[in-house]
Amino acid sequence: MNRLRAIVFMLILSVITPVAIYAGIPMKEIRGSDEPGTVVNQTPKTMAVLPFENNSVTDPDRYDPLSKGLSAMLITDLKNSSTSLQLIERDKIQALLKEIAMSQSGIVDQSTAVKAGKILGAQSIVFGSFMVLGNQVRMDARIIKVETSEVVMAESIVGDSSGLLNLAMDLAGKIAKSMKVAFKPPRVKSEGDINAALYFSKGLDALDRGDKKEAKKMFSKSIELDSAYKAQVDNVKGLD
Repeated sequence: MNRLRAIVFMLILSVITPVAIYAGIPMKEIRGSDEPGTVVNQTPKTMAVLPFENNSVTDPDRYDPLSKGLSAMLITDLKNSSTSLQLIERDKIQALLKEIAMSQSGIVDQSTAVKAGKILGAQSIVFGSFMVLGNQVRMDARIIKVETSEVVMAESIVGDSSGLLNLAMDLAGKIAKSMKVAFKPPRVKSEGDINAALYFSKGLDALDRGDKKEAKKMFSKSIELDSAYKAQVDNVKGLD
């Protein structure tokens, strides 16, 4: 009888022990890495946004500063929208552009974008073009995986040029969706004035030339026309 009781006790113990060991541990931590739902890689997705090419036909010189302005807006929108993307700072991108003379032609093709991405240490890179025609603006953007040169996204967005800040936010949302990350932008009410975007962009140009006084002047004019640009100006590095 004692022997039978001992056998029953051992059987009960063999069932209880694993339960006690795994209690409170999520199943995805118990499973092997091949099981569905296991997070294999949680490394932040590093992204660089290059200046956009100006394809405006009417008065292109006027809109040329938007090349830097649009990319800066996208960087800020993505950084301030609670995404898990790790955005490379604009000043680092500008320094690279000067070094490899990409900014002189103003043209960034896929091979050049991949080259820039590798130097910057980015996993993905955004580049594209814009066109202002009358009261309309069109933005075309592509995302390229740097390691494989694979096109992740190719999107276009068209709208009223006075709502450029809102259009940039919409494009940032498309970028986040393509990268499969959350996008929760802060609520910003734009007054809808393209001149505010131009002053902001001219401020970036002045800053890149080393003229901080002129940059601050342009940024102040931008905010005066549209207070929503303050969030953009606050994200600019190198003003102090």
